[in-house]
Amino acid sequence: MMQKSRGLTLVELMVVVAVLAIVATIGYPLYTDQVQKSRRYDAQGALLNLGNQLEQHRAMQPNVGYTGFVLSDFSDLSDRLSNHYNFAVTLGTTTYDLTATPVSGSSQAGDRCGTLTVDEQGQTSPGDNCWK
Repeated sequence: MMQKSRGLTLVELMVVVAVLAIVATIGYPLYTDQVQKSRRYDAQGALLNLGNQLEQHRAMQPNVGYTGFVLSDFSDLSDRLSNHYNFAVTLGTTTYDLTATPVSGSSQAGDRCGTLTVDEQGQTSPGDNCWK
């Protein structure tokens, strides 16, 4: 009488490993793309939030324009993204430019949208479906 063997055969184990490799090959790029999108949308939100704060400041103090705005509130927004984006703010009396540039060497550096900008007119770049 033969006893039934318990466990996996080598062929079964190889099939499982092959299936896992296929799933990982497809899944990892999709995962990294979603992580990049999430960080990009966070950076866009931070830029738009700062733009709103600048507009409120100018509305309340029209003689000073944008130049009297204190950027301390913005540091809280950019701290959580500082490993992925460098933020730059250029203020003029009647204009401003807000920029988020992916940090070189970070996982965000490979993002297809690259540097994000917004100005006082609400103009954003790049345009190709990067701002949603």
